[in-house]
Amino acid sequence: MIGTVKMKARAGSVVKMSLVLLCVGTRSPEWVCAHDADSDRQALQSYQPEQSVDGAIRIWGSPDDAALLQDWAVGFRQFQPQARIQETLYGPESTMAGVYNGVADLAFMAREMRLPVEDMAFTWVYRYKPFSVEIANAGLAADRPSANLAVVVNSASPLQRLTLDQLDGILGAEHRRGGANLRRWGDLGLGDRWKRLPIHVYGPPVDSIAAIHVRSVVLRDSYKWNSAYREMPGDDEQVLRAVARDPQGIGYARLDHSIRQIKPLALAATGDARYFALTAQNVAERAYPLSRVITMVLNREPGKPIEPKVKEFLRFILSRDGQAAIARDGHYIPLTAATARAQLERLE
Repeated sequence: MIGTVKMKARAGSVVKMSLVLLCVGTRSPEWVCAHDADSDRQALQSYQPEQSVDGAIRIWGSPDDAALLQDWAVGFRQFQPQARIQETLYGPESTMAGVYNGVADLAFMAREMRLPVEDMAFTWVYRYKPFSVEIANAGLAADRPSANLAVVVNSASPLQRLTLDQLDGILGAEHRRGGANLRRWGDLGLGDRWKRLPIHVYGPPVDSIAAIHVRSVVLRDSYKWNSAYREMPGDDEQVLRAVARDPQGIGYARLDHSIRQIKPLALAATGDARYFALTAQNVAERAYPLSRVITMVLNREPGKPIEPKVKEFLRFILSRDGQAAIARDGHYIPLTAATARAQLERLE
């Protein structure tokens, strides 16, 4: 954290001092702040319409995002008074269906796409892949299904960090990264009484969205999990509490700081890379290896332009104005200016 915050702040608020910080709240009494995030957002241009558009922009999404969508709608209409946002908020499991059934222009995917089911359904209908645009980074608060995932061990463990190669060795069985099974704590370099103790693996069901993300990023799409993987039904809290009770436990879940006796690990992509903790700054910069992103998905035929009203709305979201709304909402972490500009280029 840069500087010292001398005033009490609430989640999602912006605290002004000699330096402006964008702080993203968690359930912890501590704050995790992205360095000079407000200044980075100022590097983005304000929204300037390329053309006037009108009519409804149909968005399917989750009720959790109603406030953010309303903020965007109000801001967009200041520039495009003839356009309106038409929301259908049945929840994340129906969001993608709106696009491949042709009743939505945009799917606000506040989680990863469920592969191969949702991707395959779209492809069967249109014979090409859906087009996605990154609009935000997943946040840190455990109350959203898309929150970033922490890899945790019991606080009694001396382990402080892991590579994704090692995590694949713990969680998987096929090892497309080229490693081998890591089943005892000694396999991770721990000595003394830890050396021969088995690693107890806890996680959400392997068909959950969180597990799909880990399978994609860590296991490189292998479906072969550690046979001793203990699937914890229900929410992430059960994973965290299982690790808190078990000194030999390791798991991954959305982080809840109210649960004691757990310790998040710093992660590195490979053994010769830097290790990064789960912080808002590291997520925004995509340095944390398990970082998750929030996307809008649409039907864009390859080689064809995006429908003008949809393109203008996406340009607004990726502008300084749209990213400021994400900061005000507080549940997601805004894109860096560089990432937003890269996404804007993909709209052309």
